[in-house]
Parts: sequence; C-alpha cells; structure tokens
Amino acid sequence: MQQIRTIRCKLSANPDDVPILNELFLRYSRAVAKIAQWGRDHRESNAIRLHHALYRTIRTEFGLPANLVITALRRASGMLKTSKLKGKFEVRPTFVALDERTFTLKGEAVSFSTHTGKRIKAKLDIGDYQREALAGQKPASATLVRTRNGCFFVNIVVKSEVPDAAGGGVLGVDLGVRNVAVTSTGRKFDGKAIREFRENRWRIRASLQSKGTRGAKRVLRKLSGYERRRMTHRNHEIAKAIVEEAVRNGCSLIRMEDLRGIRNRLRIPNRHLNRMISLWSFAQLQAFVRYKAAGKGIRFETVNPAYTSQTCSSCGKRGVRDRETFCCTTCGMIVDADVNAAKMIAAGGAAVNRPEIADRIVEFFSHPYQAKAPHFSAG
Repeated sequence: MQQIRTIRCKLSANPDDVPILNELFLRYSRAVAKIAQWGRDHRESNAIRLHHALYRTIRTEFGLPANLVITALRRASGMLKTSKLKGKFEVRPTFVALDERTFTLKGEAVSFSTHTGKRIKAKLDIGDYQREALAGQKPASATLVRTRNGCFFVNIVVKSEVPDAAGGGVLGVDLGVRNVAVTSTGRKFDGKAIREFRENRWRIRASLQSKGTRGAKRVLRKLSGYERRRMTHRNHEIAKAIVEEAVRNGCSLIRMEDLRGIRNRLRIPNRHLNRMISLWSFAQLQAFVRYKAAGKGIRFETVNPAYTSQTCSSCGKRGVRDRETFCCTTCGMIVDADVNAAKMIAAGGAAVNRPEIADRIVEFFSHPYQAKAPHFSAG
C-alpha cells in the first residue's frame, strides 16, 4: 500500500534572500488572483484552457519562470472549481506551489526557482521525524509557505510503501461531544476538558468583542488561532491513540460514522449545545485517523450512523438509550451506550429494516480475530 504524506519543514533562509522571497510570494499571489478572476469572468475553470488563454500574459506580466506559471494556473483552476466560479478572489501572498523542475531536495537542504532567474538555496531546520520521512526521497512537489511573523516553511510531498497490517480485526469508533471518541474495545477519550476550554474561550471573545476598543481588538488579534491550534494538537493526540489501539488489538480496519450534514440535522433550541456542535471538529479527527492509520497499513472506512446508538450489539434488536446507558428490551443486556454504539459501528452499522442484522452481528463478534470489547451486563 502506498502512502502520500506532506512533511512540514522550517527553512533557514539567508537574510540576503528574504527580499527576493517576499517579492516571489507577492508576484505569485497576484498571478493566481489574476488567473482566477479571468476564469470567473469568462466562466472557465479548466486548467488546460486557462493555460492556452493566459500562459504568455502571466509569464510576461509577472516575470515568473515557466513552471511556476504552470503551478499558478493549476492552483487557480482548483480555486475556481471549488468556488464554482463564484465570488471574488483575494489571494494572500503566503504560498508558492513548486514542482519537480522548480524544487530540489538534497540531504537537509533545498533549492527552488525564483523570478530573478537565480535558484535560492536554504537549509532545513528539522528533527528526527522529518529526517526519517525524507531519507532517500525524491519529491515531485512542494509548497513554500510564509507565516504571519515572516517565517518560511516548505511542505514537501513524499510517497512511501507501507505493508498491510496483519490480523483481521475491526475497530469501531463512536464520536461525540461528551466523549470525543469511544472505541469498541472500551477506551474512552473524555471531552470535558475540551468543552470547558471552548466555553472559556467563547466568554473571553464575547467580552472583548463587546468592548470594541482598540486594545480589545489588539488582544483578539493576538489570541487569533490559539483555540484552533490547541484543538488540532488534541485531535492529533486522540487520533494517534486510536491507531495505537487498533495496532494493539490486531485490527486491520478502523470504522467510524459518516457524519456529513450532522449539524443541519441536530439544530435544537439550545444555544449552548448548538455552539458545542458547531465547534465539533469530528472531520479533522477523522482525517487525522485516516492518514495515521494508513502509515500503519490499516484501512479506514465510514458507515451509516443511523440507529447505531439504539441497536443492541449483542442481539441486533432495538433497545433504549438513556444518557450514558443502553438497555436492550429483548435480551436484557445493559451496557455503556457509547461502547455499544462503537461495537455496532465495528460491525458495519445498524441497517434499517434489515432482518438479517442480528445474525450478522453475532457472526461478526464471534470471529476469532475480532477484539473483544468489555461487556457491561446487568448482574
């Protein structure tokens, strides 16, 4: 199995090259913006047709090398397709897309083309993780990035072969707001600290925004992005732990719920809960689990979430969920509700009006490779 990863590395650029880099970012962003605006005005998003119409104009006006013009055309084409040819395109000078002709990796240093005709060389300020990931690689693409504080990074795309995971078990993961994630093996990731952190940040923002003073706006700018970075870090930790749980239990597949559109379905007359749901970063967590699992040779898939919280993982019949407890009115089993839902997800979901679901669940959990989840039955 082949895995594609993006390795983020900090650049140690020569101070004499910084003005050239800043000018490169500015020219590239203006080129992308002009292409995107022309595409919107002429209702065109195809990269090849944009190339035929604008290549010479962009090359002459902005003085970019041929392959940087080509990557700018591709980036603008992607923007046009994503926006469906609507809106204005204001491209900030924060990135430059590179390909194999404009970018070279040699050991712990890189070189790339610029508008001056001179290739800039810069060392990479990296650690052991980046060194291991980049060892022996010949990347075909990368992206230069400039941050707000003027630091430069390069995101290098690498490919590597990953053997498939041994074993045939399946790990189900139930996602939520109270518990961020619960696995079918019984491991829980409590969301209380996250909820309290978000509530505290919301109160701080609301207080500062209500003041509206120059000092308050300055503090808001300073705090901007802190909450997002904190939650991204926490999602990385949870995703890593979930994948480790799958490896520990010999699972070659991780299943989660397909939660697309859930915010529209869960609108309720409670501002607090609506705010928690709107800030629920389940998609990011699933994306992290997907790529971290791929690095271990573990497959990832999503299943229909319908009735997974209301179906018994033992007999496959409908039961009753009361807060954190699930009670089956057919077989009498009492179990932790989130663990029960995770086991149903591991079994492939609770299909509606499927009489064979009970037999399928019994067969699934009797498989010799399937990790045994803790059973909380009534004593």
